[in-house]
Amino acid sequence: MAWVFKENIQRKWYIKEQLHNYDDRVFPLEEHEPFVERILHKLVRKHIAGTTMDSALEAAKELNSMNVPASITFLSGNVLDKSKAKYNATAYAELVRRIARSGIKSSIHVHIEELGSDIDEQLALDNIQTVLEAGSKYGVFLWVEPDGMSKAMVAKIGKNKGVGLAVNVLKIDDYSKLNSHVNSFKLSFKDYDIDDPKEASKTISDIAKNADNVVVTSLNEKLMWKLVKSKQKDVIFELGYGYSSHKIKKAIKKGAKMSVLVPFGKDWIKYAMNNVPEGYMRFVAGKLLKEEVV
Repeated sequence: MAWVFKENIQRKWYIKEQLHNYDDRVFPLEEHEPFVERILHKLVRKHIAGTTMDSALEAAKELNSMNVPASITFLSGNVLDKSKAKYNATAYAELVRRIARSGIKSSIHVHIEELGSDIDEQLALDNIQTVLEAGSKYGVFLWVEPDGMSKAMVAKIGKNKGVGLAVNVLKIDDYSKLNSHVNSFKLSFKDYDIDDPKEASKTISDIAKNADNVVVTSLNEKLMWKLVKSKQKDVIFELGYGYSSHKIKKAIKKGAKMSVLVPFGKDWIKYAMNNVPEGYMRFVAGKLLKEEVV
């Protein structure tokens, strides 16, 4: 289909744009793209369950066997037309049904861009409603990452039961007062958001006082384990898939509530660029530029 060709071009540009963040010099992406993908894939493959829905469900089952719930997300790439946005909504609704029918303890995590918010907000709202109806019917909780949507549209989503907002911790004030319906938050911490774990812990405590459901997530594993040790009450700590199961079990034994984000899908490039640690990206850029990166 036409969007496949458009996606390939956009994916090349996305890789090029991200790598240029680490060096101002321009290099010919066409020569290096296969190498970039190979390196990135080696770095992130253990953090992705697989390419199929079945692979994600199996990963979630394995986590459940350790008494760890999952949160499954579909890596569907950039949405450039209405048909793919509709396809993604249908896929998420099917994921909800399969989670419920298999008895897996898992929520789902949706990026609103996957449902067409970059094309038309009403399109995205209609598509998210399809997923929300499935979640309501089968009792599966839905986390929505609303970046790019207007506050009015986010407020409409928040009026539904069984839905929470997945937002960066620095943006929580923008969403927490939208309306009384939104009272579940998944807070993400980037490496540069809060340097001091004590400050991060206090921020979480303040938010948790007025929320029904709080999940804290970060790919900064060192920060996450420090936060886990802070023994926050009624807070769930969510790690990315592929991190130490031994440490997770140890944290649970000490009373921490844990969960794991389980991504699946073929379009993993954007996920890798947005989520691998900065040091990894510097490594990739350094390899491409054939120089050492300190």
